[in-house]
Amino acid sequence: MDKNPRTHYRNETGVWSFLGAILFLGFLQVAQADVDAGREAYKSQDYELALKEFMPLAEQGDENAQFYMGLMYANGYGLPKDPEEADKWFEKFSEHLDVSAKFNLGIMYYQGKSVPKNVEKAIAWFKKAAAEGDAEAQFNLGFIYDNGYGVPQDREEALKWYRDAANQGIVEAQNNLGVMYSEGQGIAKDYVQAYFWFNVAAKQGDKNAEKIRDTLAKDMNTSQMAEAIKLTHEWQLASGH
Repeated sequence: MDKNPRTHYRNETGVWSFLGAILFLGFLQVAQADVDAGREAYKSQDYELALKEFMPLAEQGDENAQFYMGLMYANGYGLPKDPEEADKWFEKFSEHLDVSAKFNLGIMYYQGKSVPKNVEKAIAWFKKAAAEGDAEAQFNLGFIYDNGYGVPQDREEALKWYRDAANQGIVEAQNNLGVMYSEGQGIAKDYVQAYFWFNVAAKQGDKNAEKIRDTLAKDMNTSQMAEAIKLTHEWQLASGH
């Protein structure tokens, strides 16, 4: 079973390289002098000046300033720590961008970079992204519930999120579903479903899934094999993968 969540940062066009908490919004490349001044003050830990620069801009709708206001409230930099106020500013920030902003905020809280680590808040942001169809957020939710990271382990909840991600072509989710069905984790053991998901992953090039699929086949009868292959064909037609 896959041991790692998807923890890279990304923007609308691909993966972000995380160059440090204070550079989280560097890709926006805004030119406003006040934002730049606020960013420099934040970097030098002059939070009083950063707050003076960012607050009016954030209230005017600048997404950079809103993000930094979220950071400052989350950490108690220059003003009392206030997680709810941080959430308010992060929510405003995320409204300016696509679903990747919500995914990235989930990663930020999951890893505890830029803000105090908080898996519950990570889950909340991943769920916002997942509700918009983000497959990696769906996989991360499955992973968190599957392993009980920061929340009680809930294999049924994990199964639901893995299935959503798997149906969008996330190979790790397909493999994890295969494991859960083959071992009866959170659901009744079902070799047909296990073979089906490993077969789907194998057809996307996963060699380990191919090996596990072929091992499962030795314990399946002809009828079970036919059903699993039928499910694979139907899934491929429906998903386009």
